[in-house]
This record gives sequence, C-alpha cells and structure tokens, in this order.
Amino acid sequence: MSHDSLPTVLLPGGGGDAAIGAMRSLRRAGFEGRIVSTDANPLSTGLYLADAYHVLPPIKDETFFDRALEVIEREEIDVIFPTSGFDTLVYSRRKRELEERGVVVAMSDWDTVEACIDKWLFYEKTRDRFPLPHTTLDPESRTEFPCFVKPVRGKGARGIAKCENAAELAHEVSQRDDLIISDYLPGEEYSIDCLSDLDGRPLVAVPRERIAVKEGICVKGRTVHDAEMEQACLDLAAFLGLRGPSCMQMKRDAEGRLRFVEVNPRMGGATIFATLAGVNIAWLLLELAQGREVTIEPFREITVLRYYDEVVLDQEPK
Repeated sequence: MSHDSLPTVLLPGGGGDAAIGAMRSLRRAGFEGRIVSTDANPLSTGLYLADAYHVLPPIKDETFFDRALEVIEREEIDVIFPTSGFDTLVYSRRKRELEERGVVVAMSDWDTVEACIDKWLFYEKTRDRFPLPHTTLDPESRTEFPCFVKPVRGKGARGIAKCENAAELAHEVSQRDDLIISDYLPGEEYSIDCLSDLDGRPLVAVPRERIAVKEGICVKGRTVHDAEMEQACLDLAAFLGLRGPSCMQMKRDAEGRLRFVEVNPRMGGATIFATLAGVNIAWLLLELAQGREVTIEPFREITVLRYYDEVVLDQEPK
C-alpha cells in the first residue's frame, strides 16, 4: 500500500456497534479513502453507512472465506480492521495468505485471537500472572454463591447468568454444557480500549466505566484515568502478544480489587468513547497499517450518553 494513496478499509460485522463506531471515527478524523462493510444480515445498519457493502455467508459456511476473498479483490481492500469477533478469527487464521496479496490484516495473530475468544483457555493462560476471579468448569466444586456463568465461547451478553444458589447453577448447567463458572464480582465494571502497534508493542489504554449496559454494549459510560488499570492492561496486552486494537473487561471484587474478566482481540462496541475522549483508535490503527509513526495525546475524562439514529432504505436490501 502506497503511503500516498487513499486506502480502502474493510470493516467486517456491519451489524455491530464496533464497525459503525470505527466508520464514524475514521470520518471524524477526515478519512477520505473508501470504507467497505460486510455482514451476513442484509438488514445490518453498518452496511448502508459505508461507501460499499457486501452480504457474505455466515462464517460457519464453508464458502465464507472464498466469498470474502472475492470482495477483497473486487474492492481492492488495503486494510482489514478487527470489528467483528467471529470474522476476526477467520481473517487472523488466513493472515499470511492475505498479506501475501498485499492486504494489511490489522489484528492479532490467530493463536492470540483463539486464546482470547476461548475464555477457559484465556483463564488457564493468564491466571498465574494477572488478577482474575476464580473460575472452574466443574459445577460440583462450586460452594460459594452467588456465582457467574457464561459460555466458553460467546459474544456480548449472550448466555450469561448470575446464579444465587446451587439450584440455579444446576439449572443453567443443565441447559448447556459449555459454561465456565466464576466468582461473582459486585463492584464497578470497566471496559478498557487498548491499542498495540502491529509488532505487538502496547501503546495506550483508555478505561471507561460502564454506567449502563444493554445486550453487552455500553450505552452510558465515562472515560476515567486510572494508572493501575491502564498499566495492568498494557502489561496483559504485551503478555498475550496482542496486535492492533483490543477491548478488555475488568470488574472490582467485594474488596474493591480489580479483576480481569475477559479480553476481546478487536475493537469494542463502544470504542468510539475513546475517540470522543481524544484517542481515535481507528485512525491510529490506519496510520500504523500504513507504516506511519503515531503520537497519542492524553485522553479526556468525559461522560458519553448514546441514543438511536435511523437509516431509511428506499428499496429492498440485496
């Protein structure tokens, strides 16, 4: 990709807030290149906010990557952003192949992505080095309540539950066999938007308190300076070998101590909060993808309240 050309950026997961936030962040920075969005659902809002869009099969479809490759070639994609958790797993797995075609895959390597998406693998990999809630796969070993259950591999708030007693835990476990069981953390909840360069060097961490959440996405939040939290996230990013953007989740336990809950190796659904606070992660990522050095200014502490907007389609989506 020439430094003098205007790049074309692919934003997968056009139905998600991360892709829409990345799009808005790039345009706030004055991006004049092209944005292409993809999704399996033709009614995904982000498709119609982009310069071009394509409806792809679900990632479990055996034709997904071939169809995606057709889009990448047709639209002359220069950079792929990690704005969809499921798509990121596929693109990171095919990273070398895509880079041989001249595409910058601005995300972590596949083994790192897998170690984050699989929550039990993440726990096993990090529990001896970083503060996490005690977690198990064995419901019989759980004696203290309440506790928290969630799928080993999941997205957003799907499949999560707080269990007040052994009977509720037994019910949840009877519904599915892929749950991990963790200590319940009653304190404040934070998302931390992080950025590493494409060689894996952590650059910045922007914490935000999740004041109100709907379906796993922060709808009211406040960016906060917290040196302990920021350093812990930078240390974890380095340990995992994260590249590009990531979104980390932390909560405080009953004693007020910070605990890591999970790491998403992609942009988060509310990463635009960091943009509004002064750290435009999407724009910085594009600069890194073009081989440029970046300067990151301190972010501001702001409160952000989100609201709905509308997209009107004049014809049946294709």
